[in-house]
Amino acid sequence: MEERLPRKLAAILYADVAGYSRLTGEDEDATHRALRDYLDVFAAAIESQNGQVMHYAGDAVLAQFRAVLDAVSSAVVIQKELRTRNEGIPDDRQIRFRIGINLGDVIEDRGDIYGDGVNVAARLEALAEPGSICISDSVRTAIGKKLPFEYAFIGEHSVKNIKEPVRAYRIYEGGEGPDSSPATSASGPTVVPQALGKLSIAIKPFTATGTDPEQEQLADGLTNGISTALFRVPSLIIIGDDSPGLTDTKQMTTEKLGRRLHVKYVLKGHVRKYGERIRVNVELIEASTGRVHWGDQLDRELHDFGDYFDIQDEITEEIVTALNVKLLAGEAARIVRRVLKDPSALEHYYRGEDLLWRATMKLEFQEAQRLFEETIRLQPESPVGYAAAALTYWVEALSGLSENPSSTLERAAERAEKAISLDDVTGYAHMVMAYVHLYRREYDEAMAEVTRTVIDRPSCPASYALKANVLNYVGQSEDAIEFAQYATQLSPLYPPMFPAILASAFYGAGHFEEAVAAARAAMELDDKKIEPYLMLAAANMALGNVGDAHLATKRVRDLEPNFDLSEFASSQPYREQEHLDLLLDHLRGAGLQ
Repeated sequence: MEERLPRKLAAILYADVAGYSRLTGEDEDATHRALRDYLDVFAAAIESQNGQVMHYAGDAVLAQFRAVLDAVSSAVVIQKELRTRNEGIPDDRQIRFRIGINLGDVIEDRGDIYGDGVNVAARLEALAEPGSICISDSVRTAIGKKLPFEYAFIGEHSVKNIKEPVRAYRIYEGGEGPDSSPATSASGPTVVPQALGKLSIAIKPFTATGTDPEQEQLADGLTNGISTALFRVPSLIIIGDDSPGLTDTKQMTTEKLGRRLHVKYVLKGHVRKYGERIRVNVELIEASTGRVHWGDQLDRELHDFGDYFDIQDEITEEIVTALNVKLLAGEAARIVRRVLKDPSALEHYYRGEDLLWRATMKLEFQEAQRLFEETIRLQPESPVGYAAAALTYWVEALSGLSENPSSTLERAAERAEKAISLDDVTGYAHMVMAYVHLYRREYDEAMAEVTRTVIDRPSCPASYALKANVLNYVGQSEDAIEFAQYATQLSPLYPPMFPAILASAFYGAGHFEEAVAAARAAMELDDKKIEPYLMLAAANMALGNVGDAHLATKRVRDLEPNFDLSEFASSQPYREQEHLDLLLDHLRGAGLQ
């Protein structure tokens, strides 16, 4: 066996210019002269902070430091100086660097550094916004409170050839950081996502002319298809048609909608049938100005009902491809169609999906399940039907509409495992299995599945909320807080489940005042669920607010007269018994038996 190359621990800084190819294409000489001066800024700042530039590669800089604090301080000095130099220069001619910093092992050889530590730093640089600094979890931990900056969690991201996902943070200088705590307003809790520096799009439900149910189904299918594709794109905030409160905004102007949802772009479309033809008008609008960023009118022939789904897939791909060209640089658009090609199977799948997202009664869930099971029968080699069926059984079990939740959950697990074996493309299967493993008290398996869920659906807020829930139950409540807050940041109009999970995470971490605030935020969205009231009672007891705790438990008994604390305890899959015991002690003190 060959001797292992020597490694050392280092803080690695990697930087490059945003839009460098465009800048050089427009004016190569001017860009290179400016770049030369800016690279001198890097060299001076790095040297002043006891660092070493390892190499320059065109517009890229790689440096190493012995101390994390030196690397971060150097990056902040650099960005401040470059912002000063960019003042007075037109936006489209500014040279702005993205910087990534990681703490990890490197191989030093022939005057350069190599290895996973460098690869992660480069990936972090790619996640950074122009002019900003992105750091890894190892850097964030090492910094602690030693520097006067704020840090915003920006998700977990997969890195090529790195087994574990990387948890990333953005640095905010001088108190400019985002407010990531739940805020309330007349329209419910909101969080401004621009603070994360991420691209944000609201997808308004596509509308149909007339009352033809098939035409309306096509409009709904287009909305769902685009959302499904975009949820798999990293570094993007999607406000989909199933977001709470979005249906109330249909009559708003695009500018007002952008302000309400805090998004940069709004995608909207209109479907109309002319005899044997379908016409779809679609526009991507810049919310702040009302300017049409991209638009198209798509006409297609319609011969029979089965053509609807071919048309839907074709138009979805055209729209998503156009979004990619303008915004996302090449994420594949075909998600479902690639693995579900039978026209009849597609028909059953789309009908089931449409029904699932508006189901409120047991019979509706059962009909959605029937449609997905028929999808499986028609194309058993495709993972899509299994994944959708698994999701439907899971949602039914969680909603309290199942007569036998345990049996329904096992059915969900069976379908999810089959979808995974067929290489599920939706991300639903891993989401379901994360919950199933948690329910079974299989904690390591639950963590593995929920981590995969976040990687598969990096722009899906529910995946982060689910990971927060798992983290809290396995005893990592401080980490759970970050994931739950990030879920609210990804979705300015979020469901009551998100602040409810955040309340549990705050309680688990001993931040009882914050738990009370988050529980109240959940109640403002839905005052018919008992979970936030339970957390409100427990947190108030921990704070010594006995009267408020008793008011919360009174509401629990009003909502569920037969509430039994022992049954509740058996449903809570805490890994550590002492965490559950503390919660039960507080609830007993609040008057629950």
